[in-house]
Amino acid sequence: MMRCRPLAARLATGALSLVLASSLAPGDNLRAREMATGDSPSSSAIKVTAPIAAKTPAANAPIPALLAPLAPRSLILAGTLAGTRLVAVGERGHILLSDDNGHSWRQVPAPANATLTGVRFIDAKQGWAVGHDATILHTTDGGESWTLQNFAPDWEQPLMDVLFDDADHGIAVGAYGLFLETADGGKTWTKRRITDDDLHLNAIFATGGDTRMVVGEAGGVYTSPDKGHTWTKRALPYEGSLFGGLMVDDKTVLVFGLQGHAFRSTDGGQNWQAIDTGTKAGLMGGVATPNRHVVLVGALGTVLNSADGGGSFTLSYRPDRLALADAVRGADGSLVLLGDEGPKLAGALP
Repeated sequence: MMRCRPLAARLATGALSLVLASSLAPGDNLRAREMATGDSPSSSAIKVTAPIAAKTPAANAPIPALLAPLAPRSLILAGTLAGTRLVAVGERGHILLSDDNGHSWRQVPAPANATLTGVRFIDAKQGWAVGHDATILHTTDGGESWTLQNFAPDWEQPLMDVLFDDADHGIAVGAYGLFLETADGGKTWTKRRITDDDLHLNAIFATGGDTRMVVGEAGGVYTSPDKGHTWTKRALPYEGSLFGGLMVDDKTVLVFGLQGHAFRSTDGGQNWQAIDTGTKAGLMGGVATPNRHVVLVGALGTVLNSADGGGSFTLSYRPDRLALADAVRGADGSLVLLGDEGPKLAGALP
C-alpha cells in the first residue's frame, strides 16, 4: 500500500479556514485529519502488543496557553457537555466554557498551548482533553483548571480523541496508530498497538455496554467487546478515511468521513450500509439526541440532519460556509456548532 507522508488536514491560515489535505503532519496548528486511502490490514483479528511506558510530562517544558480576548472566535475543534456546562477546545490550547447553553463563552487557563482535538467528561466535574504533542490534560473542577498528564512533542504523534469509562480507565488515540491507555485516571499512561501498521486512529467512542469502537484511516473500524482489552477489525465497504462516529441507540452506529461518506450499522458494527448524504464535503463531527435525531457537520459549512436515526439526511449549508469540526447539544437542547471562528448557536434539537 502506498501512503503519502501525513500532513495536517485542518489548515489554519488567514481566517483560520479548515480544509482537507492528504494526510497529517504533527506540529502543525491543526487537528489531524488525513485523506490517505489504501489497503486495510488483511487480518480481521488485531494483535495487541505489549504495553510500553508512556512519557511523563516532566520530560518536556510546555508553554502555557495564552489567554486571548478573541479566543471564543478561534478555531474550535471539539466539545462536550459537563453536567449543564459546555466545554470546547481548539487551537493554541484554547479551552472555552459556557454556562448558558452556548450564548456566551469564556476562556480558562491551560498548561500547554498545543492544539486540542478532543475532550470528554465522565461527570460534571472530571474530564480530559487531548491534542497535538501527545498532550493530555485533566480537570477535576468542571474545566475551571487543568493539569498536564502527558506531553511528548518528540513523538510527533498528535492525539485525536479520548474516552474514559470511569475515573480510572481511559484510552486516547491518535496519529500513526498511537493508542494510550491508563488504569489510574491518567497518572500513568502506557502505549499499545491495536493495528499491525501505522494507520491513523481518528476517533474512539462507546457503542453500548462494554463495547468500544475506534475509526480511522483506510476505512479502519475496530471494535472491542471488553472496554478496549481486545480489538477486532471490522469489514467496511470503503477504503478512505473515517473522521468520526457516534452511537444513535443501543443497536445503531454511524461512522463518517472523507468526501461525505457515511455508513450505518444496526448490529453494533457487524454489517454496514452506505448512506447517501448528498455531499462530497468531508464530515468531521456530529451529535445524536436521545430520540435518535442526528446532526453531522463538516467542511464548507455542511450541516446534515436526520430524523430517523441516520437512515436518511437532509443537507444544508451555513451561509458563511465556514468549516465545521463538531456539534454538541446543550443542556437545554440547543445545538452548538464548532469550527472556524468559534462556537455558533444553531437553534434547538428535538
